[in-house]
Amino acid sequence: MENIEKETASSKFMENPYIEMKKKISVNGIVALVIAILAFVGSSAVSDTQSSLKLFLIMLGAGLLIYGLIRVAVGNRIAVCRATGKVLKKYELLFESAEVSRLKQMVESGNFQSIDTLQRAVGHKAGAKLTLFIDADHNFATAQVSEFIPFDYEPVMSPMSYEGEVVKTIATLVTSGT
Repeated sequence: MENIEKETASSKFMENPYIEMKKKISVNGIVALVIAILAFVGSSAVSDTQSSLKLFLIMLGAGLLIYGLIRVAVGNRIAVCRATGKVLKKYELLFESAEVSRLKQMVESGNFQSIDTLQRAVGHKAGAKLTLFIDADHNFATAQVSEFIPFDYEPVMSPMSYEGEVVKTIATLVTSGT
């Protein structure tokens, strides 16, 4: 029964009703593929089969081809606000285990003014994690508190969303603190 509760909590964490994770094509992967093709073309232009330049271009092309294919296949994952379609930036703040209840109250009330009074995690003492997604305009944010249960962080509450001046306050506190 405990395993079922953990699975639903993990899926609840992944199913944030306010954000959507989208896959974006990796520009680095595309550039690596283009350079790999140019390296292979350059190696075929070298007429001396014993040339170290030819071998270098083939090895460079092979390495960049593998890297590029992996980057394009994996891509980049970005968080997007479902309501506005704007890209969100992710912030993770780590706190000591004793701060879970205060952190939870702070997120539920939307009052982040006293976040500086919470004990930040030092070393391996990170028992609580505040995950924030904030848009670039500071008009929308979502927050969720998780607690470290051996081997992973498990959510202790549902995600909350904020709009307006609260987001601007959260953004200034988070960006100045990280």
